[in-house]
Amino acid sequence: MTLKEAMAYQGENADTLAEKIGIRAGEITKWMRPAGLLRVPSARLQQLAVALDGGVLVTEDGAEVELYGNRGNA
Repeated sequence: MTLKEAMAYQGENADTLAEKIGIRAGEITKWMRPAGLLRVPSARLQQLAVALDGGVLVTEDGAEVELYGNRGNA
């Protein structure tokens, strides 16, 4: 799923996710663009994965977010 879809599923928006990672919300907005995650350093991808309770899979076609937990969502 895309970052935007993962954020919506987890009830996050750019502001809340940025606060968890310790960056500006504008950076999250950039990452939500097509191929935006491909420009993100691996350390930030790891922080993003932890904040969303999931992982980031980088492939030749782009990057996808996989969620492991549901944080109480049914």
